[in-house]
This record gives sequence, C-alpha cells and structure tokens, in this order.
Amino acid sequence: MGFISEFLADPRNVLIAFLLALPGRLFAISAHEYAHARAADKVGDPTARYLGRLTLNPLKHLDPVGTLMMLLVGFGWARPVPVNPRNFKGDFRKADLKVSVAGVWMNFRLFLAGAVALYAIVGVALAGLQTVSEVLAAFKSGIFLTTIDGAKALVVNDSYVRVRDLLTYVPYFGEFFIRPLWGDVPYYLFQMLSYFVQVNIVLAIFNLFPIPPLDGYHALNDLVLKRDLFDQRAPMIGNVVLIALLVSGVLTSVLSFVIDKAFLATGAAAGALFRLLGVL
Repeated sequence: MGFISEFLADPRNVLIAFLLALPGRLFAISAHEYAHARAADKVGDPTARYLGRLTLNPLKHLDPVGTLMMLLVGFGWARPVPVNPRNFKGDFRKADLKVSVAGVWMNFRLFLAGAVALYAIVGVALAGLQTVSEVLAAFKSGIFLTTIDGAKALVVNDSYVRVRDLLTYVPYFGEFFIRPLWGDVPYYLFQMLSYFVQVNIVLAIFNLFPIPPLDGYHALNDLVLKRDLFDQRAPMIGNVVLIALLVSGVLTSVLSFVIDKAFLATGAAAGALFRLLGVL
C-alpha cells in the first residue's frame, strides 16, 4: 500500500512520476513478451503469431489484473505469451531454452541501450560545466565541478555530490542535476529514460529467478533438472513461493542488491570512459 499512501500524501508528483514511467514500463513489458513470441516462432511454434502476440503493441500483451496492479501499487505484469513446446523443431530442450531466455535477453539489451543514452546525456552535461579549484568553490555559486576531500565532485548551489556517486546512482539525480541545469522539459525526458532503464533491469533480473513459472526456472530445467515441461504443479507452487518472497521483503531486497551492483558496474565503466575522453 506504499504507492497509495504516497499518492495521498503528494498526488501531483506521484501522478507525474507514474505518467513518466508508464511508457517505459509498457514498452519493456511488451518487448519482453514479443521476444518470447518471436523466439517461439523461430523454433517452430507459431501459436503466439496466430494469436496476434508477435507484436510490440502493449494492448496485445496487457493483463487486466496486472494493469490494475500497475495503477494501484506502481508495478504489474503482462499476459504470458502462449507457447506450445510440442511444435518445437529440432532439439526440444535447446528450443525451449531459446524461448525462455529471449525475454530476459531483450530486457537486458534495452537496459544497456538505455544506460548508454542516460550516461551520454550526463557526459554532455558534465562536459559543459566549468571546473574550479577547491578554494574558489567556497566562494562560487551555481553548478560546477571541483575537488572535495580529494574526490571529484559536482556542486549545485549549496549542495554537492561526488561524481562517483552521481554515476553510480545516475537515474536518481535528475532532480538534483538535470533540472537546475537545463529546466523542466529536459528533466522530464531524463526521468522517462531513467525509468525505462530501471524497469528493464528489474524485469531482466526478476525473470532470472529460478522459480516457476519464471524464465530462470525454465532455463534451469532445460540445462539441469530436465523435468517434464507440461507439469502444471511447478508453476502453482512457484506462484506461492513468489508471493511469500514478495510479502516477506526478500524479493525486494535481492532485487535491490543486484540492481545496485548493475548500476555500480555501469557507473564505473562510464567514469572510466569519461576520464579517457577528458570529461572528468
């Protein structure tokens, strides 16, 4: 109920954030399901194509309950693409593995593409800033780069953040950095891109959990377990496990940990590239 309480406390900003995140969420979910449908079609199962699911149109993929959950609590899900493994051609397990990892691979590629664009924007913004000495920084106002306690830092009026932290947590610094530098419209566009990057890495990592009916379980089953793909008991048990992990907070904690590490890696790579290019 956190989303609802936040909405009641600050409806305007919560609504703006939701609307900015919505396009990225819809596209990320649709791309995930489209990737499954395309992979299944390639390995011999045309079921999704016949049902009109081989498309990026979100209206073909949205689940009523998942959409309602997105509106009420800020996250949701799509209808799984129907796949009939009996239609697979060639190696049965290999075909199922390709279909299973297709959605995760799509979201991971979209995360990387979005992250490159996000860091490119930040790089352009940083490259346009003046760098001043630590002594002069004490008497200067505005937005500039300086050195504080031996570390490169971005100063915005009376506040500052280490550039390393900025790059590590770049999706969350639009309000601090982009808005005062370029204004509201660029800030909103930056936030849309930030939400897009975040939702794709969340979908990629979440679906890798080896719990039925998630993609990670299918991959584990194809590679190691070799269980019957038509056994319906596993997904039923898996849904109960997923609900328990979500309610207990374990799922959120694990996701947060992995996502933080992903942004730590991308931030370190961006920092190294910026130094190489002379931006920092």
